[in-house]
This record gives sequence, C-alpha cells and structure tokens, in this order.
Amino acid sequence: MMRMSKIARVALLVGLVWAAGACDDGLTDINDNPNAPTEVPVQFLLPQTIQAGVGQALGGYLMLQHTSIWPQHIVQLQYPDEETGEVRDSRMDGYWSAFYTGPLKDIQTIIDKGAEEGHANAQGVGLIWKSWIYHIMTDLWGDLPYSTALRGEEEGGSTPVYDAQSAIYDGLFADLATGAGLLTSSGQDFGSGDILYNNDFDGWKKFANSMRMRLAMRLSERDAATAQAQFVAAYNAGGFTSNADNAMLQYPGSPYENPYYENYLGRDDNGIAAAIVDTLLSLNDPRLPLYAEPAAHDGVYRGHHNGNDDLPVGQSMAWFSRIGNFWRADGAATPTALITYSEVLFLQAEAAARGWIAGDPATLYVAAITANMNQYDAQGVGPTDGEINAYLAQPEVAYTGLNSLYLQKWISLFMNGSEAWSEWRRVDVPYMTPGPALMLPRIPIRFMYPPTEQSLNRANWQAALSAQGMSANDLITPVWWDVG
Repeated sequence: MMRMSKIARVALLVGLVWAAGACDDGLTDINDNPNAPTEVPVQFLLPQTIQAGVGQALGGYLMLQHTSIWPQHIVQLQYPDEETGEVRDSRMDGYWSAFYTGPLKDIQTIIDKGAEEGHANAQGVGLIWKSWIYHIMTDLWGDLPYSTALRGEEEGGSTPVYDAQSAIYDGLFADLATGAGLLTSSGQDFGSGDILYNNDFDGWKKFANSMRMRLAMRLSERDAATAQAQFVAAYNAGGFTSNADNAMLQYPGSPYENPYYENYLGRDDNGIAAAIVDTLLSLNDPRLPLYAEPAAHDGVYRGHHNGNDDLPVGQSMAWFSRIGNFWRADGAATPTALITYSEVLFLQAEAAARGWIAGDPATLYVAAITANMNQYDAQGVGPTDGEINAYLAQPEVAYTGLNSLYLQKWISLFMNGSEAWSEWRRVDVPYMTPGPALMLPRIPIRFMYPPTEQSLNRANWQAALSAQGMSANDLITPVWWDVG
C-alpha cells in the first residue's frame, strides 16, 4: 500500500504556510519576523517529524556508520573509525541534537495542539510517534532526558534531568496504550499530512501495539514479569496481521529519496559484513542477491570482516560485496521499514516459546521467515515461492529452539540497524568476536553521550553516568535491559 504519494504536495503546502507570515502588514507588528509564523497546523508538522525521525534513526550516517556495523550487517570499507571503536564526538552531538530539536520538538507540539484543540487523533498519533523516536534513543544511549526534556527554557528545559531507562520504558508503554486508545476512524484526520498510514488510524493502532510487543520483549531478560504482562496486553489489543500493515516510509521520487540511495550518490564506501554474507551462503539463502552485490573484482559474494582498520594489502573495495542495489543504485524509491509483520511474528514465536501466549513457536517461526521474504514482493524483488519453500525445507533452517529463531530474526532485520543492534545485544546471537583492530575489550553496546551534554548539562550528565554504573563516558557499559 503506497502511503506517501502526496509527500511532494505536503512539502509545498508547508512552504506556503511558512511564507504566509509575510502577508501581515500591520504596523504594530513591525518588530516581528514576518517569515516566522507562531502557529503551524498539525497536518504540516506530522510529515516533517516523520521524515526527520526516520531519516535520523535509519538514515545513511547513524545506521551505516554505527548501528548496522556493530551487529555485523554492514562494514566500513573506507574510513573505518567506528570499526575500531573511534566514535566521533561531532557525530554524537549531531545525532543527539537532531533528535531533540527536530522530530521530538515537532511531535510534542502536535501532542500539545491535539490536547488543546480536541483533536484526539493528533494527540494519539503524536504519543505513538514520540514513543517510536524515544525508544530508538533510549536503546542507543540508555538513561536520557525524557520527562522534562521538551519543556521550554523558562520551564527548566535547558538543563533537563535524565530519567532512568526503566522509567522511560514505563512511560513508553503508557503512551503507546494511551495513544492507541485515543484513535478513532470517525475523528479528525491530517489531510494529506499522514505520510506513514494515510489517516488509517487502525493502522496506527496496530503500529502502536506492534511496537509495544517489541519493547516488551526487550525486557525479557531484565524484567520477565513486566515483559510478559505488556506483551500479552499488546498482543490482545492487536498488532500487524499481514505485510499490508507494515510501517514502511515510502519515497515518491526526487527530491524525496531513500537516504541509502543518497549515500550511494554521495560517498558509497560501505560493504556487506562477512558475518551475514557467510551465513546466507551457508544456508543457501535466496535473500543474498537482494542484500548484496557480487564483488566487482571477480563476481564472488565476499563480505569484509568487521573490526579492521584497513583493507587487506593488495585489495580494494572492488574485492568485496557491496550493499544490494535494491538500496544502492536502484534504491531511490525503496521504502524504509520501521516495523514489519515478519518482526511481529518472530516476537510472537518467542512469546509462545516462553509460554506467554498460545501458539506453536515453530509454525510462527516459519510464518515469520516467509513474511520477511514476501515483504519485498511489492517492489518485485523478493524470492519466489519455490525458493522460499526450498529454503524452509532445509534441516539447517528448521526451528530447533530460540537460538534458531534469533539467527533468522538477525537475518531478517538487515537494513534496520537500530533494531538489529538492540536485538543482538539482548540475545547475543549470532556470537561475534571483536575484530583485530578494535581498541575496546568488546564490540560497542551503547552510544557515548555527546560533549555538549558534558559542558551544558554537566551535573545531570554526571548523575546519569553514576546511576548507570559508568566510571567514564564509554561505549561498553550495558544499558539497563542488556544483561547478557
């Protein structure tokens, strides 16, 4: 289902709204900036926060240079700083500030306007989208400014306290349930501004419940009782039931194109990690030609190992497989997956294996793999039914317990870096060893806090380090839910 066909028109309308401020010729307003209107309707703020949030969390820099290299999906073939544990302060600053001053600020405005104007759907969608952004952020950094972060400076928002990740998760569960409960198909909509679900508020409810299942399972090893209770509540409320429900951000064409394609046009120096290429080869996985291109040097699928500071002597990027052209050379309109039906089925298979819900884990596991391969059919690039059946018939692919499920889920989360990294940290499957050039005792398992927090919000930053048992601002102290 194409949900973003009106994005270009929305962008034009946003520009007209902002330009409209120039039409006020009242002499008493001579000291006001005519190009900075104080009110922007929610239908123009929503596409802005969705685009910015997805671009930040699942775009070319944060994902291709950080969250996809540490679970060993992607590898840096040039400038491998992050492969060695050299995380750049400027990037941490950029990611942090871009989340808070961009999509989070806009979505809080939508929530506030929804409450003030009686626009329940705006308030509900706002709470759901705010939760999506914040769950990405807390899984990256752990404790965060949350409950007081989006206040104005006059309300103490310039030096917000950090909330414990456990408290943030409590807030996310509550907001997802409240947000879904506010939505109604008979209520006011966003016009052409809903570029994710096109005013399908049942779709937004399913998105909220599916996200809630994701977050519940994240707590499986830290707080099993809460995890089970939240999962069962979300499951009973109803998550995705087919690939038609997938949360996929669509791109209609220039200048609105997939950020991986834009990366391909601008720098294109990432390859495919050896870990996933070797796994796909060993399983005769029909997704390999989708995920990777054969090495230009000799036409062989060959990944490069993570944790190296250079290419082997005598070899160039041409010796290694690159990201599949579905995302690179042919990727301008390739949609970005936020949460899919396949992931929901994997979550349900694990919940069934844990005894939380009824159902056969093996049956749900097979359905999850099938749904993942079929989700590409809309773009005409997925494996055929025959290829899927042959793959599932292999003894090496058969369900043998949670470790087999975790491996297949890791494969399925390719190009969804933040979730792949979080899941790998939660379950430690597949097992990975640090590369030879990694200057840390382990593969990174969290983001460092940005230098601006250390200088502008120092007392609260230091309190957050102490609360998490961190002796320094590092990459290797587990976040709260990571007990592995």
